[in-house]
Amino acid sequence: MRTDDPDYLAARAEAETEAAAKAASPEAVRAHYRMAEAYLDRLYPPEDEEGASEAG
Repeated sequence: MRTDDPDYLAARAEAETEAAAKAASPEAVRAHYRMAEAYLDRLYPPEDEEGASEAG
């Protein structure tokens, strides 16, 4: 399986969000949300703010 597959990344982000909702400790919640964020960043890469300001 390719790890850059959009369906895979979306599914992993969703699974991490669900795991965060079920986590027992604040540390686990935070870790799951960070993992979800990492998957979403790969799915929707953040724009380069420096490059975006030069284009305008």
